[in-house]
Amino acid sequence: MRTFATCMAFVILLNHASAQTKPKPLVSFTFHFADYRTPGTIKDSSFSKAFSGNDWYAPGKLSFGLGVSWWKQIAPKVDVSGNLSGTFSNFPKLFVKDDSIGNAGFTPQLEAMAHAFALKRTVMFNPFISAGLGAGMFGGEFSAYAPLGVGFKLRFKEGAYLINQIQYRKALTDGITQDYLYYNIGFAQTLGKQKTEEPVTTEPTPAIPPDRDGDGVEDSKDECPDVSGAVKGCVDSDGDGIADKDDPCPHEKGTLNGCADSDNDGAADKDDKCPDAKGTANGCPDADGDGIADKDDQCPTAKGTMNGCPDTDGDGINDADDKCPNDAGNATNNGCPEVKQEVIQKVNYAAKNIFFKFASDEILKQSFAPLDEVVKIMKENPSLKLSIAAHADNRGTPERNLYWSERRAQAVANYFISSGIDAGRLFAKGYGDIQPIADNKTEAGRAKNRRVEMKLEY
Repeated sequence: MRTFATCMAFVILLNHASAQTKPKPLVSFTFHFADYRTPGTIKDSSFSKAFSGNDWYAPGKLSFGLGVSWWKQIAPKVDVSGNLSGTFSNFPKLFVKDDSIGNAGFTPQLEAMAHAFALKRTVMFNPFISAGLGAGMFGGEFSAYAPLGVGFKLRFKEGAYLINQIQYRKALTDGITQDYLYYNIGFAQTLGKQKTEEPVTTEPTPAIPPDRDGDGVEDSKDECPDVSGAVKGCVDSDGDGIADKDDPCPHEKGTLNGCADSDNDGAADKDDKCPDAKGTANGCPDADGDGIADKDDQCPTAKGTMNGCPDTDGDGINDADDKCPNDAGNATNNGCPEVKQEVIQKVNYAAKNIFFKFASDEILKQSFAPLDEVVKIMKENPSLKLSIAAHADNRGTPERNLYWSERRAQAVANYFISSGIDAGRLFAKGYGDIQPIADNKTEAGRAKNRRVEMKLEY
């Protein structure tokens, strides 16, 4: 084994490239040996026992055979082969189904294999691995097996090879009762002559093609065969490399599809609304990048869609003019949404049910539930603000009536503040007795005039 390894190492060192050729199929004549004993010994005892003693490679216990193979390259490092062989089999006990022992005669076999090479085709020594399927008649019984192996291909000269393989053949059907080993040596030769690259030949000088307009561009490639021109055979009046027929500005030299672009902003001067100022909005500067030129943009430094201005809530009213920039509304309400009628009714109901202790700004408990409904509305609509107006009847002096109405308006505001409403959303004012809504001469009228009014707004 050491001698064999040394020889193989020497052969690897001799690998060299050969001329580029197109591969031809190979035919290989082989002789082989089949070892029907060793795998069974390993299975029945141990690996070490199988390789000890005199059983390993005992010539009298190996079966000799001959065969022929056909090899074909299907990929840069992959071959397939078909192998037809026969073995003069000497089966051990219980190897075949009918328990044939000794010389069981000639065993024909057929395999289809694939071989994957480790190196390029140009080397002298090329190892490979193999796998495939095979079948044969073993002791009169048909049996299939799967050959798995390793090997190498050694090139003697171009087209002549030595192919050596070792295979482990796995039994797939019950015609044979166990796996076996297979050793193969083949001498291969390519079929036909090896095809090499075609030599380069010099083509004869072609005839001069016709050129009707004499501009040096042959008629078959001349886009204007009857008019002399320098650009694909066509006229280019301004000399900018674009033929007049394709030039939007045929008499003005330019680099932008044949047109001038003085400020180099990608907009031709003829279409550029600011030909001397570089920009992206029809050739004009657009500082905020909203597609509206600064000269037409009401908010040139703030990106927006409403005449160039932001419109955060998308209601069509720019933020600068929108009283409620974060709540979509309408123009009649200055950009604010309309307060729903049902909400207004709840607020009015609460206002009519606010009661105070006599000659005091202390709110009576019966007023808390209606006021809490307003607190809920304010919390659900954080953009809403609330105006609180307190009024008095004409009993007492005007100064005292104003004093108590202001105190009571602020008391209502304080109730909302204590319930978590921000003071900045509340506007409280007392009006005294100057805004009556009924006749102060009657008790019923004076009761109506002593009131609190609340109004929601954005």
